Amino acid sequence: MTGPAQPGEPAPTTTVAKDRTAEATAQPSIDKLGKTLQRGAKISAIVLVVTQSISLIQTLAVARLLSPAEVGAFTAGSILANFLVTFSEGGLRAALIQREDDLEDAADTVFWVTLVNGVLMSGLAFAVSPLIGAFFGGDVAGAVCAATAAVLTIHALTNVPDGLMQRGFNFKRRMIVNPSTAVTFAGTAIALSALGFGVWGLVIALYASQIVTLVLTWWLAGWWPGRGRFNVALWREMARFALPLIASEFAQKGREFLEAGLTGRFLGQGPLGMYRYGRRIATLPGTAIIQIASYVLFPAFSRIAKDAGRLRRGFLRAMTALWVTALPAGALLVAIGEPLVVVALGEEWRGAGLVLMGMAAYGPGMALGSIGKEAIKGTGRSRLLNWITATSLVVTVIALFTLLPTLGLLGVGMAASAEAMAAGSLAIGIGMRVAGVRVRDALRVLLPVLVAGVVALVATSVLENGFFHSDQRPIIVGIGLLIVDVLVFAGLYLGLLRILSPSVSRELYAGVRSTIKRPRKKSGADAATPEPAPETVVEDAVDPITGRPTEAIPSRQAALDDAPTVVLIPSGAGRETAPEWAVAMTERLYAAPFASHGNGHGNGHRNGNGHTNGNGHSNGHGPGNGHGPNGHPPAYGRHAAAPHRPPGPGREDREGRHVSRAQPLRVMRGTPRDDG
Repeated sequence: MTGPAQPGEPAPTTTVAKDRTAEATAQPSIDKLGKTLQRGAKISAIVLVVTQSISLIQTLAVARLLSPAEVGAFTAGSILANFLVTFSEGGLRAALIQREDDLEDAADTVFWVTLVNGVLMSGLAFAVSPLIGAFFGGDVAGAVCAATAAVLTIHALTNVPDGLMQRGFNFKRRMIVNPSTAVTFAGTAIALSALGFGVWGLVIALYASQIVTLVLTWWLAGWWPGRGRFNVALWREMARFALPLIASEFAQKGREFLEAGLTGRFLGQGPLGMYRYGRRIATLPGTAIIQIASYVLFPAFSRIAKDAGRLRRGFLRAMTALWVTALPAGALLVAIGEPLVVVALGEEWRGAGLVLMGMAAYGPGMALGSIGKEAIKGTGRSRLLNWITATSLVVTVIALFTLLPTLGLLGVGMAASAEAMAAGSLAIGIGMRVAGVRVRDALRVLLPVLVAGVVALVATSVLENGFFHSDQRPIIVGIGLLIVDVLVFAGLYLGLLRILSPSVSRELYAGVRSTIKRPRKKSGADAATPEPAPETVVEDAVDPITGRPTEAIPSRQAALDDAPTVVLIPSGAGRETAPEWAVAMTERLYAAPFASHGNGHGNGHRNGNGHTNGNGHSNGHGPGNGHGPNGHPPAYGRHAAAPHRPPGPGREDREGRHVSRAQPLRVMRGTPRDDG
């Protein structure tokens, strides 16, 4: 039995481990959620630029070292593992992130369930590997399938620690794990491909990167199984939430499985390799944007799901950020996709450029779908995902069997775009309904970006295909012309966006400045003096996107502080009373509730000493008459003083609270006093 540590001695190892586990499963605070999300988005953006750059370098290097047929054999062999990873996770990681209580038991339950699923899926992949080889008409594909089966078990071991880090807004996953994984895979793949390992160099690189991910994730999460207990009832409860998520992931992975399978079956392993690399380049910008959003938005929406105002504003701002970056990226691919691939990878990979052009709408569609899905999951209404899943499957099957036989690789890319846009449009529509976002507010964001992107696309396409012909030039000249294409596109897009929607343009510039701005270093005096905790978190008076006034959110510190605090509650639709929670909190903490009727007005003014010299009047009943001891306004009651309100049209609702069309309602609370 281990006793308590003596003074000056370190705590026992078991105590340290328990403390780290408790910290890993702690409930994240939402007091400073906005700053946390901004920091998380900034970290994710910077890290994803690094990881996607590494992935792009690896793609370019391996494409110069391996043939399309070798890359196609690896794609065919690993296709089953990519599909079965959905079932090894079982949607339970998302259920763990969304969960509010019994977190320790939930973490242990998810760990053991996903581990068993991972082992079963590995066994299944190994057993059916001969069928994979027969389907693609080659023994190499079957051997790769058998060799990559154990990756499913390794991945299953990362679900709980990774989910707990995401739930707690722990960005070490983004800062450390993802770059390390990308560097490991890229370095191993390039080195072994240069040494002549061929397709097996990619298999070894896959295992090396997964092992690095596993070790770093467990080390950084600080969680170990055993603190909680496996609970069957808890498993069933989370499984009900996770079932629609499994179906959604099944649709996504099934679509990728169908695309790759039909391409390899009917076009051959060489075109399958082109499909893989064309798809990878096409999804680089979209994947970066979506990963930034999903890692931050899902836990954020889960925390603010019960606050309608914050959920609505968060949804609109997330939609603005993703749409304003994803759409121009997709439009640019249409303009320069094929010459970009030829210049970067070589003439033998021209087919990948067709896939790239066909998938131009994939990124914007996935961006819309990501916002909608995260809002749906965050509010706990995961069953609504079934509609998106069904739409995705139907559109995929129809588009593939219609476009692939006639257009080949271009048809495969177009089918992926059609599915993404159909499912994304439905997801954003459902997400808007869940978040309470009006259609006109969404169109105010979407339409100007769409018009600016299309005009820039047409102009850049004419410049490239009519004059430059970058894919027919020497490589250095081709790269220079492609850079000119990008600069022309960016200039036209940003300029038109500035004209069509100044508010969205300002939001974009503000996001860029926030990302690249370096924090100010504190001086010694500043560092020695801690900043006081803010009493009230007051957001912008006017939303920069919708132009509507916003609500002010009181912090927990304000609710507990005894000092007088003013809580501003601006009108959200031109007129509305103070929310029930604000009045209830004021009455519960500072005075007993009482009835009040009549026309209450408060036109009091403060002199230079902070006292009230005005004459607030009330024709109703109750002590809230605008007067207090020593000339102070009363600090409690339903008529709690409304200082500095200019005269204007107003009225009383049925509960006696003042409603102003011109000015926001102010609720002031302060230290309770006995007025006799």
